[in-house]
Amino acid sequence: MYIEYVEGGKHAARNAEIADTPDVFDDAGYLLNENDLIIDVDNIGKNLIEKIISMFNINTQIVWTNRGAHFYYKKPKGFKGSKKVCPLGFEVEYKHVKNTPHGVCIKQDGIMRTIQNEGFREDLPDFFFINRKLESLLGMDEGEGRNQALFQHRMKIHNLNQWQSIMRFINNHILATSLDEKEFQNIIRDKGNIGTTSNDPFEIAQDLIKRLKVHKFGGNLYTNDGQKFVSINDDDFIPIVTREVLGKPTRFIDEIIKQMKYQLFNKKTPENGWDIKLKNGILRSGKFYEVDYQEFTPYFINLKYEQNAVPVPIVDEYLDFLTDGDKLYKDLILESLAHILITDPDFKRSLAKFFIFVGGGGNGKGTLMTIIRKIIGAENCSSLSIEDMTKEQYFYSMQGKLVNLGDDIHDIPINHKQMKLLKNISTCDSVAIRQLFKQSLDVVMTTSLIFTSNHLLKSFEKSEAYKRRVDWLPMFGVPRKKDPKFISKLTTNEALEYWLKLIIEAYKRLYENGVFTECQKVQEFNKDYHETNNNCLAFLHDYDKHHFIGKRAPEAYGEYEVWAEENFGVDSAISSRIFQETLKKEFDLVVYPKKINGKTARVYMAKEEADAKEKQ
Repeated sequence: MYIEYVEGGKHAARNAEIADTPDVFDDAGYLLNENDLIIDVDNIGKNLIEKIISMFNINTQIVWTNRGAHFYYKKPKGFKGSKKVCPLGFEVEYKHVKNTPHGVCIKQDGIMRTIQNEGFREDLPDFFFINRKLESLLGMDEGEGRNQALFQHRMKIHNLNQWQSIMRFINNHILATSLDEKEFQNIIRDKGNIGTTSNDPFEIAQDLIKRLKVHKFGGNLYTNDGQKFVSINDDDFIPIVTREVLGKPTRFIDEIIKQMKYQLFNKKTPENGWDIKLKNGILRSGKFYEVDYQEFTPYFINLKYEQNAVPVPIVDEYLDFLTDGDKLYKDLILESLAHILITDPDFKRSLAKFFIFVGGGGNGKGTLMTIIRKIIGAENCSSLSIEDMTKEQYFYSMQGKLVNLGDDIHDIPINHKQMKLLKNISTCDSVAIRQLFKQSLDVVMTTSLIFTSNHLLKSFEKSEAYKRRVDWLPMFGVPRKKDPKFISKLTTNEALEYWLKLIIEAYKRLYENGVFTECQKVQEFNKDYHETNNNCLAFLHDYDKHHFIGKRAPEAYGEYEVWAEENFGVDSAISSRIFQETLKKEFDLVVYPKKINGKTARVYMAKEEADAKEKQ
């Protein structure tokens, strides 16, 4: 949001106008939200600011001001502060919604300030903030206690990830006169890592949190392995920690990991969902950004996105096989896979879908699930059936996953408990999860749900909500001959990059259109399924609404019961409640009291007529 500033000024007038864009104002400020933290740097030259950006690989949003720059970061939980000397040796100002409620200047005299990396918010780096009191080193010269001050500064920041680079920057650019190399090396000489030579698990945990970039999300610890963040549930996490404290007993290492858990706050999911890191950039809000991304995200896909990836014929042939060559159906299948890449709960809620691929055995459904795992990464997938999702000992495993791939679902009707969970997850509603021996938590899951089945599953619920949320995706292909290397050919590195290209194109298309591609084949298949699932729909095809108007509810339902038994067998009729709901949906009829031969009877009438009677 943006607020109008006074003409030529950097502050808002009382009761100033607010808008979604600065375009409507000549002078405007950006209104900070609860997650924004701005570092205002204005007491060093812009050339030095550019050196900081280059030396420390800063990719967050930067707005250049008249005197310096504003660096936009994610505000850490519980952050407080206004002005302070940062580890780089000079004073900065911290602006957040509490101390800057009227925003920061972003436009003056009709001209927008220069913005780099617009929309990006990195985590607050430790070279801009440390929870210790530091003395300014800016302009300090020989004869002013420079060497002693620099040494004291070194001792205060020795636990930071890049403390040596910070010290080098201070010596070269912040001090009035730099130390010669011999003096400088004497000050920064590593006298042993204070954290890891300690026998105090608390101190070691503090040190490792900084050096290993440890974060906590969803109650689990994550550390950076140089390419991605790996969870404590990953086999690599404990060895990474153990390497840092070689020779320590396992109980001591377990205590260090516990200390990390106790010291760290859970990271809050960003409002628009987590970025998904690829080998050459990130996916965010329907777009791909080519950037060397170092910020925390629990999601990593070990592939490059190549916009001009060369088509791989076997991939196109396989998609033709699945869809019987229907272009719209291919688009829909790719969009169902692209749905996995959407982590924004609001946007995913608007799509509100889960998918069931259905068809006979050996027609490519299982192969598709294997391909998805190869593309997305097994660590980003869970594998629960619809039945197992309702069991709390299994359900917890879905937390933090991009997709649940439930393969070969048994021919058992979907009951009410299962249906509720399917609907809640597909609409990103809050659900309760519980880890073994722990209290339950309410979380919003953005996990996509994809299942395969050889059968059309009946459901206890026949509602419109279910119809809107499920997409039954029939596999039309009939296998000719088996190729034992078929999956290997579909999942070579070239094939996977081509798959990813197609899926990201579908991902962008979903964000542009806001809906899935409509395919007549799939629509007709789903219509037939719902008529089978709710045979009342087939019964109503033989009538129009006038057949039911004036009939008592039991009389109309009795006609349907006889028809259902004759056509589908004993006990095949749906309940009278669902029958009434179906009549309301199909014909806009409701049951309402009406006088017949001097007696009141509850009969079907047009909803419009019933509403008019209510008003009388």
